[in-house]
Amino acid sequence: MSNISFFQVWSLLELTGYSLLVTLAPIGRNGTVSHHRYALYITAAVVSGITLLCSILLIVAAYKKLASLTLPWTIVTGILTAAFFVMCLTGISLILQDTGEMLEVEIIFIVVHLARACISVYCIVIVHSRHKQIMYDEDEQRFQQSAKMYQPIWMRDQAL
Repeated sequence: MSNISFFQVWSLLELTGYSLLVTLAPIGRNGTVSHHRYALYITAAVVSGITLLCSILLIVAAYKKLASLTLPWTIVTGILTAAFFVMCLTGISLILQDTGEMLEVEIIFIVVHLARACISVYCIVIVHSRHKQIMYDEDEQRFQQSAKMYQPIWMRDQAL
């Protein structure tokens, strides 16, 4: 459950940070807007919002023990992890293309998203193992219930 709250806090902080960057960072010293940075920060804010929604979905799945909700979360988080890797490559490209005023922001961007991607991979493994455990528990309960319905047939009760 601590991984879930970590995801929510992380996503909320990222969403807040990117919202600030979208409004403040794309404007350069001379008043021009860098469209590359603007598009990158908007994309990052949208991805953080989707991650926040998925982590809320995962809390519902964990609370109600619904294995069917953990698998879609795992798939969506895997896709978002791939997006984080792509955003890191985009950030590296920005550093190489734009020798601008806010080079530190792009470096922080890359480091944050690499850390986020590594943590996401770890959490995907944990959530997938929890998915398997919930499925196993459900199967075991069904098996126990089916044993109660079994009525043995004794040979002496049957007429030959």
